[in-house]
Parts: sequence; C-alpha cells; structure tokens
Amino acid sequence: MTARTDLRRRLLGALGAAALLLGAAPAGLAESRAQTAALSPDDVAAVSRVERYLNEIQTMQARFVQVSSNGAYAEGEVYLDRPGHLRFDYDPPTPVLMIANGLSLLYYDKELKEATFLPLWETPLWFLIREEVRLDENVEIVAIEEALGTLRLTLRDADTPDGGAVTLIFSDDPLILKKWEITDPQGIETQVSLVNPVFGVEVDPDLFKTGDLEVWQGGRNQDR
Repeated sequence: MTARTDLRRRLLGALGAAALLLGAAPAGLAESRAQTAALSPDDVAAVSRVERYLNEIQTMQARFVQVSSNGAYAEGEVYLDRPGHLRFDYDPPTPVLMIANGLSLLYYDKELKEATFLPLWETPLWFLIREEVRLDENVEIVAIEEALGTLRLTLRDADTPDGGAVTLIFSDDPLILKKWEITDPQGIETQVSLVNPVFGVEVDPDLFKTGDLEVWQGGRNQDR
C-alpha cells in the first residue's frame, strides 16, 4: 500500500466516523429497542437528548484538527448544510478535499488533480446528512458515559463488531458537540476535534459545487 493510498483510506475512515457522529447518532429508536434494552433509563434519556440535539443542527462551520496514534496529523475547515451537503477542506500539506454535494461524495487530490466519486447513499456520510438523523438498527450503542460535564457515546456497526468504533464527545449543559474518536480495525485511533464550531451560520452553497475543479483526464481515476 502506498503512502498516498494509506492517507486516502485514513481520511475516508475519519470522514466515515464523522458520519456516525452526526448522523447515525442514537435516539428514540423503534427498531433498536431490543439492543438498547440493557441501557438504564438515564442512558436512554441521554441517547434521546443527543438525537434531538443533532436533528436541530442544520448548518455548521468549524476548524478541525485530526490526530492519529500512528503519528498522522491534519487540520482544515469543515462545512455542513443538511440535508445532503458536507465539505472537508484540508490545509496544506495534506492535498485533500472531500465534498458531498447531495448526490455523490467527491474525494479530490489537489496535487495529482485526481477525483473519485462515490454515490452518497453508499457511504457512511448518508447517515450524517440525510434529512432525519436517527439511529439505524445496525448501529450498536457500546457505552454511554456522563462525568465532569462531558457526555461520551460509543457506537459501532452491529453487523461488523470487529470493524472498529467511534466515540462521540459532547460538552454538557448545554449539549455541544466537541470531538469524535475513531478506532479502526487495526487499532489505530484517530481523534477529530472541532475548533470554534458555529451552528446555524449561513453557508455559501458554492462550497459544495465540484464542476470547477481541475481534474486530470487520464481516465483511471474518473470513478464517477
């Protein structure tokens, strides 16, 4: 595996965790009552509170800092406009831009001018930016921790319990999203922190357009 391919996998993994963060977050859960049966009433209330909070988020802009246990470091800007739109713009020297434009997810290498497109509904991002945030029945609540003004909620895919986990971290009273932590199947931990997030801000719709990007026309990376 090349260093660039590994970077791409790590970044997409982090973004997938972000999807769990804002979209597969748990709640008032008809189909998943059985899996939450072991939760205490306080835990169920906390989960429902998180879902209500996430559903109230329509737009967001923030700096983000991404640090991994393998030594990787990146930062940049993130923009959210639900439903359907998300942009992760990494600062140099990380040559990466990712845009969800309502239909597809673009992964763009600024240096190589290579673009990969994936249908949005085939990515974890779909749970993040669809119109209604709710807990899918395939998401397992692993742990809920409330202490010292912080709420931590750990999730994993119920169908692939060995596929890693994501922990969503909120400050409490009032509830505010602060960061998420991802552990991938290889045990590498990645922490993505939001810096000065602003919610409810007007977001320029041009940020989610991809037609003006310069793309190398060699063909092998045009996976549209």
